[in-house]
Amino acid sequence: MIESIHPVFTWSQNRIFAGGNRNVILLVEWKGNIPAEHSRPSSYKVVAREIELRVWLEPHVTFKRSYGCEFEVGEGRSLLLKLGKIKTGQRKFIALEFNISTTIAGRYEALSLQWKYKKPTVERVQELPVKVLELEYTHHTQVLSESCCFHVEKHLELLKTAETIEEASTLQNKGQHSQAHEMLCRHADKLLLLAVRSGDPLLLKEAEMLYKQIGFEYQKRGKTATGN
Repeated sequence: MIESIHPVFTWSQNRIFAGGNRNVILLVEWKGNIPAEHSRPSSYKVVAREIELRVWLEPHVTFKRSYGCEFEVGEGRSLLLKLGKIKTGQRKFIALEFNISTTIAGRYEALSLQWKYKKPTVERVQELPVKVLELEYTHHTQVLSESCCFHVEKHLELLKTAETIEEASTLQNKGQHSQAHEMLCRHADKLLLLAVRSGDPLLLKEAEMLYKQIGFEYQKRGKTATGN
């Protein structure tokens, strides 16, 4: 049977230093069915709805927060993520942050995950097989200097953009304009730095969007101050 969604999981780091607690990010990507050749985006249809992802945590893994989605805490050290629907050819991303506790060097199971969804015209719930993700613990100190996987870092910062805009808007509504301006500038600068370092056009586009919004807010405040 051809599944309607196709998930991909990527750790920010596959190896963890066993000598101390560490934070890691799991990037979760899911795609709708590949569209037929020569089909137009306007013809893309919903291929899965009421998508849910259940995540079970091993004892040495502690959930910290999510990016790009809401979650419910369930029984047995589990999380339930309700992820809506997806269309043909569409790609969606969320990120989950975990703290990994100290343990003996070796390779261990970290998370178990299962997707559930409904097809557009069918009420019966479809289930994907449970997926088990592992992490490697090592005493080699070189892992302390290993950088985050760029693919994860890129999409994590893109997911943070909407959150940053929302937080800045809350500050502006409270009259804390300088703090809101600084927050937006800091995130735009980080996006731009990543874009320059990698040559990624999507990061550059996101940075330019934020800089334009900063300029718009600055002009609006200037007009309000002068009474024009």
